[in-house]
Amino acid sequence: MEFTPHFKRKRRNAQSSLKLAPFPPCQDGKPYQGVFNGLCVEVKDSEESQIRVLYENGCYGQGSRSRGGPATGMASETLLLGLEEACMLSYFLEALEIRDLSGNKINWETYLKSAQEYDEKFVYKLAAYLYLKSKGWIIKSGMKFGGDFLIYKQSPSQYHASFLVIVQTPLRNPDSHYEAKNLKGVQRVAETSDKDVLILRVNQTSDLEITLVTPETLESLNIEETVIRRFNYTSFVQCKQ
Repeated sequence: MEFTPHFKRKRRNAQSSLKLAPFPPCQDGKPYQGVFNGLCVEVKDSEESQIRVLYENGCYGQGSRSRGGPATGMASETLLLGLEEACMLSYFLEALEIRDLSGNKINWETYLKSAQEYDEKFVYKLAAYLYLKSKGWIIKSGMKFGGDFLIYKQSPSQYHASFLVIVQTPLRNPDSHYEAKNLKGVQRVAETSDKDVLILRVNQTSDLEITLVTPETLESLNIEETVIRRFNYTSFVQCKQ
């Protein structure tokens, strides 16, 4: 049976339906400048680059004083990027330059080590993020719903999230999310906000050292999709690889 994602459009005016680019341009050929504070990457407005442009072209990050993109117009407002999206913008698209609190440029190895100290699932979540981005999804944090990501067809200002995404990794019991009580609990949370659950199981080869992974070796990670749909009192599960 072919699976059809659920898209629910918000009631907005015509101006909000404008389609923007999925990836941000480097203004005047210069990358955006961000500072890694240990929790996220903070990007400030400058004469060369505007954080509003970075948000509008791909919906990256969240305004430090706003619910969505930077909207207050205050000079003190910054754009806060999640670890995965900042990593993609910097080391894959080269649209962002990440520095530490002392102003030193952070290379891939240093960023990877720091991100894994904060979140042991970082590499697996990064692989899942890149996988979803390659399929054209807009990706935001799913923390408030108990998941890893929320994914949207287009901007969150235009559509509600279609899926609550949970990333499964070899670090934990691979069957934990398939236990009846856990699966039903996750599904129930998603159902209250009209979302389906998408479980991404990330598999790695036995010879891959996850702490030494590079952008090139990330391609060796295999991802399986499991969609949990609402269907009366039982769960309809569809898997594909």
